[in-house]
Amino acid sequence: MNNIGANRLDRLPSQNKGSRRVAFSDSLPKHRAAFGDGNSERHNKCCPRLFACCAWICVGIFGIVVAILILGVIFVSFLQSGLPEITVRMLNLSNFEIKNSTNQNDNNALLNAKLDMSIEMRNKNEKIELSYSSIVVNLVSEDVKLGRSVIPSFSHSPGNTTYLNVTMNVERVSTDKDNLSQLEDDRKKVQMDVQVKMEAKVGFHVGIFNLKNVPIHVACDFQQNLLVYRINEPPCNIRMFPNIR
Repeated sequence: MNNIGANRLDRLPSQNKGSRRVAFSDSLPKHRAAFGDGNSERHNKCCPRLFACCAWICVGIFGIVVAILILGVIFVSFLQSGLPEITVRMLNLSNFEIKNSTNQNDNNALLNAKLDMSIEMRNKNEKIELSYSSIVVNLVSEDVKLGRSVIPSFSHSPGNTTYLNVTMNVERVSTDKDNLSQLEDDRKKVQMDVQVKMEAKVGFHVGIFNLKNVPIHVACDFQQNLLVYRINEPPCNIRMFPNIR
């Protein structure tokens, strides 16, 4: 009996040790599982917030770009509406002479011409004063350059109309004979296709607002009955920033 009891007592510690190891090993995975679940929950909560933050940033940037574009269109429209009204009222080709070139093999001829032109410029603004840099005027007909002139800079008060008289002289300019012949035929009919082109820079001044050196391109394409004062001629086409297509 004593031996049997001793054997039982010897076994009890080993069972207790084994039960302790099992209990420890079972509790460890539970602890790790609980720790991992916490990280995944925090990660799942952060992702929607991050996406929402990025989405709002993109919406904000898009809104700023759209606002800048709208303000730019409004500003350009404001400047366009403030541009002057320019009309070519009269062209007078007082001298037109063609001479043969001294070079017999040359298909060109020499042109001598004098042309007088009257330009009307009206500042239709009630409060905006306009200023102009030197205005370069070129006149072309049938690919023949009939003259070039430069109008000095000046200011244009609100509601004011200015008349500019321009004289262009062409002396011994070498030009294609075929183009000159066509131009001579049109001149005899007292009717020519004329293109008047002007390049200048305009300034806008109202109160403390001063904007200078806005480039403009003026184009007047029409059939001009020479020697006649054309009071019903439509205004020329004016375009800002001609280098931007």
